[in-house]
Amino acid sequence: MSADAEDRPVTALSAPASVASQELTIVIPVRDDPLIYRCLASIDVPCPVIISTNGSPDWFLKGLTTYAKASSRVTVLSTPENGIGLAYNRAIAQTVTPLVLLMDSDCVFEPGAIAALLAEASFGLVKGRVRFESAGRTSRLVAAARRLTEDPLVTKKVNAYSPPLLYRTDIVAKMGRYHFNTAMKWREDRDFELRRRKANIPVRLVPQAVIWHKPLSMRDDLKSVRAYGAGQAHGEALKVLPAMSLRHELSKACTVAWRGVQRGEYGAGAYAALRNLLVVASRTAAIRRRRGAK
Repeated sequence: MSADAEDRPVTALSAPASVASQELTIVIPVRDDPLIYRCLASIDVPCPVIISTNGSPDWFLKGLTTYAKASSRVTVLSTPENGIGLAYNRAIAQTVTPLVLLMDSDCVFEPGAIAALLAEASFGLVKGRVRFESAGRTSRLVAAARRLTEDPLVTKKVNAYSPPLLYRTDIVAKMGRYHFNTAMKWREDRDFELRRRKANIPVRLVPQAVIWHKPLSMRDDLKSVRAYGAGQAHGEALKVLPAMSLRHELSKACTVAWRGVQRGEYGAGAYAALRNLLVVASRTAAIRRRRGAK
């Protein structure tokens, strides 16, 4: 494991308000994740926050509502249907600010991360970095593999996958006039990214704007990977996403494995390549199930 392995202790962040903004709303979709409170505690900018629930149980909604009543900044928007895209869209529709910052409930902001994104807000669309906490051997491997595939400082590529993603809501006028496709349960952010590219909208990387994702076990990580594959198949069936190229995915797997070798992270590189191949296998299995159901 290299010296920059993700071994940040798993603790809640709290920081004094450092930047005030009347132009920003933070949107956090959630179903029943109790880590939402840790996420909220890490917000160090006094701006509106919309928690957009999707298919949440009553006990969870009750807790969120109680929390929101004690805060002048937090609003809970309850959506009975499942779907992160739907949750995002309904929350964004309720905002009165020109800027939104998309965040996940199982992540926390590093102090100053929101301010760093706001400092580049005039660019229109800005992206921070996700780093992964670790709490053991397997979560360290997952964190290292995610860094090899997702950290723009490592991959040298910047995209508009969220979180943390801050943008002007009016940019979607150039992107099909919608934020996220509500028919997609997974890979809705892939559709957003492809529409951004088609519209030639640049994205600015703000490397110091870091959020920390909770530790992921290998089991949970691979569960997400399989869902990505199934989501890709669904997106293709909807004709929202282009068909996946097997040759391209194999090339990506080889590239990330070699990246791991170059960095001396052999296990992480091998695991990252395996994740790429599992997306392909999951997508293929989902297509076969769909054909068999007809």
